[in-house]
Amino acid sequence: MHYLYRIIPSLIILFLIVSCTKCTTDHPEPNIVGPEETNQTDMLELIYKIADEKNMRVISDLNMNGGDLYQKYDPEYVVEQHKIFIQRYYKRYGNHKSFWAWYLNNELNPLKSDEETISPFWRRVWKAAVQECKRVAPNSTVTISPFFLLDENGYRGFEYLQPIEYEKWWAQTLKETGINILMLQDSGAEHLGFFTLEDRRPFFQALKNACDQSGSKLWINVESGEVAAKDWEEAINMERTDTQKWVYTQTEWLSQKLALAAEYGEHIINWGYYPFMFSGPSVGPYPSDNTPIATREASYASYKAYYEQQLVMPKPAQGPVPIMRGTLWWLPAEVSGLSIQEFENSIRFQIEKQAEIGFDILWIVNAPANMQLAIDKESEK
Repeated sequence: MHYLYRIIPSLIILFLIVSCTKCTTDHPEPNIVGPEETNQTDMLELIYKIADEKNMRVISDLNMNGGDLYQKYDPEYVVEQHKIFIQRYYKRYGNHKSFWAWYLNNELNPLKSDEETISPFWRRVWKAAVQECKRVAPNSTVTISPFFLLDENGYRGFEYLQPIEYEKWWAQTLKETGINILMLQDSGAEHLGFFTLEDRRPFFQALKNACDQSGSKLWINVESGEVAAKDWEEAINMERTDTQKWVYTQTEWLSQKLALAAEYGEHIINWGYYPFMFSGPSVGPYPSDNTPIATREASYASYKAYYEQQLVMPKPAQGPVPIMRGTLWWLPAEVSGLSIQEFENSIRFQIEKQAEIGFDILWIVNAPANMQLAIDKESEK
């Protein structure tokens, strides 16, 4: 959801889970590949190759994404599509030493612990996906990155659930599915800058409890992008008028969020490096917006100074060092205007800049479309 925040203004609505009386049997192709770009090579192969060289690990998403699958497909179809994709993907890229984890790219509006209709759908398809991932790659890891809702007063029309509901639902779900790592989004579904550490803490604790009960690991997905609203009134007005102002989470505040994350999570992952704090030009295989280059690079430099400071400080007695290990990297299925060499240089530059601030994980999203594009191009030769 959050990596497409500007492309579709109210994207969270697309991921709401609502009841339906009958799942459709009209099954369109789940992956849509964009127009051909003649100067592009296999982006995923290149990323895995560079990750091998730099001793990094790669997380890649599965093909059936979104929180609205329940409304579109029956579970048998989703399970079958997962199996086909997982086998094809691993056959193509599983030989790389950097091949490490899979990502269930499904963001759900929180479900109550006693919900009996939608919950079985997700537990069934996730369990089947985990089993297939483990069958083809026994040592691989399966991850997911859910959110929570902080709109206690229901300003946006969604039901607020107490943290205990998250704990119960996720404890059962993790037990039934075997998902290895839950990477909790730290800013709620709303991504608002005025949320406090104390607003977050009960939800962190609830998901930690769920992971402890199920044997899964909790990572925190600390976001370095936020909506710059001073309160709910301004936030709701921005949403209604489509005037959200998205900005980099200033490093002083980001460092506090990282410290909180380190209290609860075994590791820290990130969303917000793209598009708010990456170095280099806006044209390349990564999401960008209208944030000026100078602003992005200043944000990068600010965080890098914080990261380097953390390296020389005594390691905490418990928990991880409060630094980000990697970021969600949404890959377009095509990149125009670059030669093959420029294309490779662009990817290498981005991975090197990530490595300079301690990222040793590449969290890739939109991998299915990229793989299919590479396969299609090969068949044309």
